[in-house]
Amino acid sequence: MKRSKTITLVLLTGTLLLGCGEKEDVRNKYASWDDCVADYKDPAKCKMEQERTSSGMRMYYFGPWYRSSQARNSTYNPSFSSGKSIGVSRGGFGSSARSSSS
Repeated sequence: MKRSKTITLVLLTGTLLLGCGEKEDVRNKYASWDDCVADYKDPAKCKMEQERTSSGMRMYYFGPWYRSSQARNSTYNPSFSSGKSIGVSRGGFGSSARSSSS
């Protein structure tokens, strides 16, 4: 009887952990304001932020947050088809990229 409870608990825990990874928040990172606005068609959706690099501080432009599971949907991630984004910024546990107050 103990053995089946242990297996069930392990399977349930593994499933929960896999499900959490699918719901990670991400946003596109741009080198220029114009590229961000061109993708989202709305300047209000683009935010300018400083990021620390090995050579100091640098300005980047970020689109709105979306779920990583929506990355192939051009409604949430227009850079999927435009290719203008220079990367993706990840949020979630252990990340300082997104604060709860924003």
